[in-house]
Amino acid sequence: MAHHRARTYRRNSALLTPDFTRRDLEYATTPEALSRGQEPAPHVEDVDWDEYSLWGGLPGEEIGLGELLVHYAGRRLTGECPCPDGSATELCAHMTALAWAVLGDDTALVDRLTTLPHADLVALAVDVAGRSALARQVIWTRLAR
Repeated sequence: MAHHRARTYRRNSALLTPDFTRRDLEYATTPEALSRGQEPAPHVEDVDWDEYSLWGGLPGEEIGLGELLVHYAGRRLTGECPCPDGSATELCAHMTALAWAVLGDDTALVDRLTTLPHADLVALAVDVAGRSALARQVIWTRLAR
């Protein structure tokens, strides 16, 4: 099997990206695990997913491929990890690292969006609203403030 870093994904399904958000992640773990998971996120390897779960490994933590999973299909995020905290009701820092590896850093997104010309940003918002009823609702709610 090829060796991949967190940012070079393999895709087993037609699903473009796993269906969960940063808010889902925040809801499924503690603030401490959320913060601790950001540091190892770039070191998550062999990230892949299907319509129910994502998986990867953290070799630096001796967590192999198939031992680190986050399940996201239609419910609160849950996961599997061999560490002592992996059996808690919240996601451990390793599971959070896996989720962060897929979600990426909002700072980079903010930086990119800030540089877009206004017309391009409007076009992007309209495109996203056209692809997702939830996004459309969030945009309209935000505009109503």
